[in-house]
Amino acid sequence: MSAAGERSPRKLRLFFALWPVDRHRAALAEWTAEAVARVDGRVVPPGNLHVTLAFLGPVPAQTFVQLVGVGGQGIWPAVRLDFTRIEYWARPKVLVAMPAEVPAAGQAIVERLWQGVAPLGFKRELRPWRPHLTLVRGVRQPPPENLELAPVQAAADDPAWRLALVDSAAHPEGPRYKALADWPLGGVRHLDDHGGV
Repeated sequence: MSAAGERSPRKLRLFFALWPVDRHRAALAEWTAEAVARVDGRVVPPGNLHVTLAFLGPVPAQTFVQLVGVGGQGIWPAVRLDFTRIEYWARPKVLVAMPAEVPAAGQAIVERLWQGVAPLGFKRELRPWRPHLTLVRGVRQPPPENLELAPVQAAADDPAWRLALVDSAAHPEGPRYKALADWPLGGVRHLDDHGGV
């Protein structure tokens, strides 16, 4: 509470993410529905689907504008993610869709984001970026081993993702994510698998 008795604004809980455009979000939900239906847990609603790039954590409201500035600096490369398999991660009890490989363009975005936010005092996670799409949380028992996923991919000439600065708000039924700012991808040519253009 403030000195005047007013409730202090909550800190934003922010992260940068690849945020699917509406048509791709609907396709992701459709393509993963069969596998998700066989798992006992909390299904991630389509509106929450995303791929985390850089998790920042609690952020004072006054820092938000600076983070928007990081996202708005220059042109970001297009990213292609072809999800080809399902994995169950036992420790966090989540079911995830995994891409065939880590896209070089996505890795480049991750590196650039951390370079941009480091002067603001944010500390980078030590573990490498492992792109994934969380489908089910709170899995109550290990899922069947034969879960299959038809390759989930977008047309090469149809941008499927945007870069977004996302807020995570806690709710009894699970977190809700909202993109507070977002930017297009695809202003430069795709990076190849070796990081070149």
